[in-house]
Amino acid sequence: MRSKSDTNGDTASLKKRKREPKDDSAQSQQKKHRRKTKQEKADALNGQGADQTSHTNDTNLQPINGHSGLSGVSSQSQWKVQPPMGGRMLNIDPIFSPDEKFLIITYNTSIQVFSIESSLPIRRIPIPLTETDDENATTPAHIVSTSLSKTEGGYIWVACSDGRIWNINWRLGTGSDTPFTITSSNLVDMSVDAIDLPNSKIDVLLILQKTASSSSQIFAYTRESLLEGKGEGLLLHSFDESPQMLRFAASGRLVVAAAKTALHIGHLKASKITSIDTLKFDFHSFDLPDIISSLDVRPVLKDKKLIRADVVVGCARGAIYLYNDVLSGIAERTLQPRKLHWHRRVVHSVKLSRDGNYLISGGAETVLVLWQIDAGRTETLPHLSATIENITISPRGSSYAVHLDDNSTMVLSTAEMKPTMYVSGIQSLVLEETPSKESLVRRVWRSADEISAPVVATSNPRNPSQMFLCVGNGQQATQGAGTTVSAPLVQVFDLASFQGVAKHAIARTNATKANITRDGVPIMEPTATSLSFSQDGKWLASIDEWQPPERDTAAFLTGSKTIAEAARQRKEIYLKFWEVHEDNSLELVTRVNEAHHTDLPQAIFDVASDPVSSRFATIGNDGVVRFWSTQYRMRDGLAVKGHDGEPLRSWYCSRAVTLPVREKQEDIVEETRKVFHSGAVAYSEDGSILFAAYRVSTEGLVVAIDTQTGTIRDVVSGIIRGEVRSIQSMGSCLILLSEDIAVYDTVSDELLYSYKLKDTSCAAKRLAQLAVNHQSRTFALVAPVPHPRQDKLKKGARSELTVFSLEDQEPQLVQSFPHLITSVLAAPGSSGFVVVDSAAQIWAVTDAVEQPVILKSMDDLNMDDTAETQPVQDALVLQDEEISDEEMEDADQMEVDDDDHAAVVAQQHVVQTFNVAPTFAFAPLDGSFSVMAAMWSAKPAYSE
Repeated sequence: MRSKSDTNGDTASLKKRKREPKDDSAQSQQKKHRRKTKQEKADALNGQGADQTSHTNDTNLQPINGHSGLSGVSSQSQWKVQPPMGGRMLNIDPIFSPDEKFLIITYNTSIQVFSIESSLPIRRIPIPLTETDDENATTPAHIVSTSLSKTEGGYIWVACSDGRIWNINWRLGTGSDTPFTITSSNLVDMSVDAIDLPNSKIDVLLILQKTASSSSQIFAYTRESLLEGKGEGLLLHSFDESPQMLRFAASGRLVVAAAKTALHIGHLKASKITSIDTLKFDFHSFDLPDIISSLDVRPVLKDKKLIRADVVVGCARGAIYLYNDVLSGIAERTLQPRKLHWHRRVVHSVKLSRDGNYLISGGAETVLVLWQIDAGRTETLPHLSATIENITISPRGSSYAVHLDDNSTMVLSTAEMKPTMYVSGIQSLVLEETPSKESLVRRVWRSADEISAPVVATSNPRNPSQMFLCVGNGQQATQGAGTTVSAPLVQVFDLASFQGVAKHAIARTNATKANITRDGVPIMEPTATSLSFSQDGKWLASIDEWQPPERDTAAFLTGSKTIAEAARQRKEIYLKFWEVHEDNSLELVTRVNEAHHTDLPQAIFDVASDPVSSRFATIGNDGVVRFWSTQYRMRDGLAVKGHDGEPLRSWYCSRAVTLPVREKQEDIVEETRKVFHSGAVAYSEDGSILFAAYRVSTEGLVVAIDTQTGTIRDVVSGIIRGEVRSIQSMGSCLILLSEDIAVYDTVSDELLYSYKLKDTSCAAKRLAQLAVNHQSRTFALVAPVPHPRQDKLKKGARSELTVFSLEDQEPQLVQSFPHLITSVLAAPGSSGFVVVDSAAQIWAVTDAVEQPVILKSMDDLNMDDTAETQPVQDALVLQDEEISDEEMEDADQMEVDDDDHAAVVAQQHVVQTFNVAPTFAFAPLDGSFSVMAAMWSAKPAYSE
């Protein structure tokens, strides 16, 4: 890159200067030859030939999404994508193991088992939901129900909406690759109970399905009928209403099915069940005054006879109806429910206690409500982190499992109502398979049904295994109204333990308040748009924005202003600087109101950190780049000190540099208000130059600014096309993402290569992302893949990731993902990248010879899970039987001869060795082997 004079020259000429070589120089001829050679390579790579050249004129633009699978990838590439981890917890009741030591949680792509004592994951069982890569599918298959086997506590039944059913051994993780298939293509719910036959006790599965005419049918299946391949089960009942949910209880003697506003209750006709064919029920139905949103049943058996059944129903407008002894009420035609009303909105979950004295309910108020039925009193556990979706009572009634809308689950003790376990996944916005229960009631607003912006994420340089993500207070609060998305929180997610470890509010929140206006519209929270750590990890810069809805700005109209202009004038934009402590807590040090401001509040496009010092730079819609530095807080000429005796600091704008396009912007004020501005900034690796890419109207420039003097060193034009998405610096090269991805060499003053994005729609451009890994000298480009049936990024949308190297224009990896990628960043301490998708999963993309940042799964270690070794491994973690006192006494009386016997190692020491990380994410075996070998080879702790 040619340097400019430090004197004030004619900057107007710099704005118009293009990087075009002169034809009369030998150096220019060599550049032309290099460009032509690269053009021919790119044409051969994409199979376009000369036809493609005519479309791109003289540029190097090629469609990156034109690759099929991994074709066209560099032959030297050894990149691979690790299996995904995490996922979104579905709105399905968590399951306690029979001994209450483990909790089984259903995710959108897997079943995961957690230890209640340690909150650590024990096992992850992937569920193969998508068998084909049909991009035309608009309703992908999803899990609708998970139930514990009533005859074998080590097994669970999992039902999928397309009619597949799995019988999975959750202790060993087997059974997910051999599903049963039934004829149902629209399965809504499943419930499992055990029936007593003359010679055995078997599981019976009741399936609730929706027909093509929107009516409902209930079928019964057994394991034997599924093994025989009988796709058609025993039809028990059908009704003309749309199905909602199903319950099967009382050892196969009671069936309760919920339609939209009606209950269908069936009790067994015969006193004994001799075979599956004798399952005949008498069904009765009655209407409810509201839409049913949740359901629970409590049967009472005596001498294997059903003597009483209590049914509780939660409704969409907050009411709860309790039917005591519903069978007697049906027989006597005197159904008189007891109405309880505390919730303002939908009752997402309601459960009856084991003794029938309490009700437990929860919803969007983020409050767990305990109802004393006889006394008519309520007790509340307020201020939970998000909407309560599911509640499960443990088999002994000693604990509650509460699943929240922010992708977390906790276990509470019933005695103290304190959490004994907490599991948290990625809490970013996802595209869910089924609509929320909040949609049961028609609202004056509509939730966002697409992802319109990437998830802001970064890693902490002080602790590289921790990701910081901008999230909201659960899915319902994040979606908000219309296309607006709220994200006022920062979640700290640890990749090593794969757990959310903290969550901080970096903007104004309304987590537990009545955030609904008098008109029934949700109050929107601010959105964090940028995060950036200083090079030492001690400081965090954040940008958050909030704009009032246009419907609320009519009162502020003055003169000839429109409603949109009035809303934009009241827009709030804050630049905040946080001190990051060792425990990941954040302390707000400085808040700058409207850091970039003209006659209106101007957006801050980007913030970048200096790689060699604690300094930040921002670029805004006012066409100015501002540098931010720290200074001591002074009072009466002395530095102010904190409680720890250290001087306090604050942040201030140390320099402002006006970009060259700012002069042109003043001449077309009226026009620039109608066009969309964009910009991005990036420091060079040595921190000496700040590169700013900026576009206004039809002109885009890249400006090089000396960080010491603030002098504009160079201006480059002609390499930005469309909206500026990102700019990154690597060595002597700049990587720019707009409607193209371009690599520009600042030393040779040459555009090395560029690729054109195939999908240039507004939604796709907003989700296009760029990440740079300085360790491997590579960069990754993420872009949505065009969907044949929709132009918005809704459910079913996919993304493609392409990895490039600076030395080779051919991609190192081209990989399509089954979900939309919402965030990508360089993997800390690795040569690869970390990808977050719209299913709340994390993928590791690394070189094949490297250990990924997310530790290898057990499958990647090629462990021999034979019938002899696997039970031994599971016994270390999933042991249900304790050693008896007699066995312990016998063990204490044993005499050990050190010369003839091996060392005796306590079982808890072995368990602690393998509990350092999730069992499905073990570290390399050499470390574990060394620890185990040291324990068995150690000398006795006693001496003769």
